[in-house]
Amino acid sequence: MNTDRAAARNEDLALALQHHTAGRLDEAEQIYQRLYAANRRDTEVIYLLGVLCCDLGLFEGACRFLEEALFITPAFPEARGQLTIALNGLADLKASSGLLDEAQRLLQKALESAPGDAQSLQGLGRVALMRGDAAAAEAWLVASLAQRGDHTETLNWLGLAQLQTEQYAASETSLRQALRLRPDLNQARNNLGLALRHQSRLGEAQTCFEEALAHDPAYQNARINLANTLRILGQHAGALRELDTVLAANPDAVDALNNRGAVLQDLGQADQALASLTRAIAISPSSPQVRWNLALTQLQLGDFQNGWSNFESRWEGCENLRGGYHMPVDRAWRGEALRGKRLLLWAEQGFGDTLQFVRFAQDAALRGATISVLAQPELADLVRSAPGVSAVWAQGGALPPYDFHCPLMSLPNRLGVSPDAAGLHGTTPYLFAATDRSEYWRQCLTAHPGIKVGLVWAGSSRRQSAELAAIDARRSVPLQRLAPILAVDGCSFYSLQKGTATVELDHRAGAAGRVQHVAVPDPIRNGAIQGGTIRFGAVHDYSAEWADFSDTAAFVANLDLVISVDTAVAHLAGALGKTVWLLNRHDTCWRWLRARSDSPWYATLRQFRQPGPGDWETPIATAAAALADVSGRH
Repeated sequence: MNTDRAAARNEDLALALQHHTAGRLDEAEQIYQRLYAANRRDTEVIYLLGVLCCDLGLFEGACRFLEEALFITPAFPEARGQLTIALNGLADLKASSGLLDEAQRLLQKALESAPGDAQSLQGLGRVALMRGDAAAAEAWLVASLAQRGDHTETLNWLGLAQLQTEQYAASETSLRQALRLRPDLNQARNNLGLALRHQSRLGEAQTCFEEALAHDPAYQNARINLANTLRILGQHAGALRELDTVLAANPDAVDALNNRGAVLQDLGQADQALASLTRAIAISPSSPQVRWNLALTQLQLGDFQNGWSNFESRWEGCENLRGGYHMPVDRAWRGEALRGKRLLLWAEQGFGDTLQFVRFAQDAALRGATISVLAQPELADLVRSAPGVSAVWAQGGALPPYDFHCPLMSLPNRLGVSPDAAGLHGTTPYLFAATDRSEYWRQCLTAHPGIKVGLVWAGSSRRQSAELAAIDARRSVPLQRLAPILAVDGCSFYSLQKGTATVELDHRAGAAGRVQHVAVPDPIRNGAIQGGTIRFGAVHDYSAEWADFSDTAAFVANLDLVISVDTAVAHLAGALGKTVWLLNRHDTCWRWLRARSDSPWYATLRQFRQPGPGDWETPIATAAAALADVSGRH
């Protein structure tokens, strides 16, 4: 009888396997279930039920059957291998549903079942990426590749992890390897475009995105990335065209609406940008990227109440600031009473931002706080002169004791102030040069005739970001383009320029390394200037004697006028109460507002704006005429 039952069981099992391998899964399941009901310790049947559940995508049931088979027969390698597959499948479903803790638990269990399993290691890498832990993701994915060599999907994930950890050259290598293995992997091509863009290889990045779209015209992310690349290249019409293509297919595409707002900001169309971003935030109220761009537009339009509030999204919404908030969140000042408290204010971005916002230290001090400032080392000495500041500490060293801390650029939001508010504390001047150093430079410059004019023609080059580098190029002007200003009689000119742009000075001339000349080739629109290469009056350069901003401030204190593009020196001059003329690019920074020739930030600042992108001739000619008028009256 037992022999007959065994034979019948084997016949049924053989038939079930035929159905199973032929894809007739319902018929196979019926037989497996009948055999399982007849003998619940038949590990082969239980195992095959687990395999069948995997084939049906029923990974939770598969795990139950396979664990049952292994409980009965621990030495069952096929069941153990299939359990690893089932755990990976179930983890993938959990991760796709956002249940990352559960997905990670399942993958760790799979590794316990099959140590070194490449698929489980890859899954852990993917989960880490979804958590935002790209460094951990990279470690898991490298371990996975060590187990199975080149694997297209793993290489693509690794390239993405390396993108997020800013290892752009390594990311490029991983993604190119993935594409060699599988040229049709469009996601890798899109990611490769991002890696190239972050290396400022914008033409190559553009080609990648265009190739991705040639493979799949509906690839929304690739089209948005192409638009962003065109925006950085200054091809705004093309960027808008690509974004409008996305929105024609999907009117609620938040990323397209957000990036469209950014392009319109660049074009000086703040009202249209606001409309696009308002629509985006209505669709995705919690998006930090949308809130960030919305903040920039609101601030530029003078909506400070909403702008400062949305500006708090910068730590997540601004790619260049992401991960930059290193202070303990539980001690962040959010408007609590300050009387008798120690408040640490910390610099968070560039020199100009610190110079502009340290004015608000006085407002916080008037609430009864003792104010310490954590500043860039180059600014520490100068910031000590700001009203309300009790102590200054240089970044990179130990922190002072404090009860609360606050990033400098959050102060307007916390204090509820705006640059147009009546009674704003910290009106200029609010920074002060050291008396002894100022006197030294007064004596040095006494012999120089006429109006003393400081010049800055280029911002620092932030090559860590293609977008920031493009902004730096747009805000800077070649020194030779300042020829109409340098041609004005009755002036002595001084270079306040730092960094690589100082090479534009002609270092062949001068004495003791202090006096430089500027070679300006024709043609020049000033009809009084003719001939070949000419030299205007001396541009004096004392910058080698300045160790930090306090030294620069002492020098600037002895000038009559500073003419600067949008750099930290413009803020320095304004904070010192010196007359400063800002040569401002068309796609102006939010802080200079819209269509204004003055600034609520600095009472002594006058703006000379580009009327259109790239047009430096107009503001420079206007500034030259204004300087000639001042010189004539001097």
